[in-house]
Amino acid sequence: MTWELHLLLLLGLGLRSQEALPPPCESQIYCHGELLHQVQMAQLYQDDKQFVDMSLATSPDEVLQKFSELATVHNHSIPKEQLQEFVQSHFQPVGQELQSWTPEDWKDSPQFLQKISDANLRVWAEELHKIWKKLGKKGLVLGDGRPASF
Repeated sequence: MTWELHLLLLLGLGLRSQEALPPPCESQIYCHGELLHQVQMAQLYQDDKQFVDMSLATSPDEVLQKFSELATVHNHSIPKEQLQEFVQSHFQPVGQELQSWTPEDWKDSPQFLQKISDANLRVWAEELHKIWKKLGKKGLVLGDGRPASF
């Protein structure tokens, strides 16, 4: 056998055990843990990534505490409908985590654009400058003043 084949064999044997691999991140909500597992196994969404794109509506500790209570009540086998209700009440819909934002110091025609001597380049720079109003976003702030989190 070649050394490449030996390496592949060793890697394959080492990767067979999920316990040997560390979680992809520390979040018990988005990277590993019972909540993520139950949501994925219940197939609440056609796209598995949709859940992890949803921001929290409350603190991570509160979400985990409420989920633990729900899981205990259902002996860790939460019915799909109740799991869906839990997610809807503790997470923001995808796309709600960012809001349009215009900087406080925004100017339609900033002075630095007038310093561009080439007329064509200045027109292009002005159009480019206008795009920033569409690109400006800020994180959603929850009702209690905390920023939405993942």
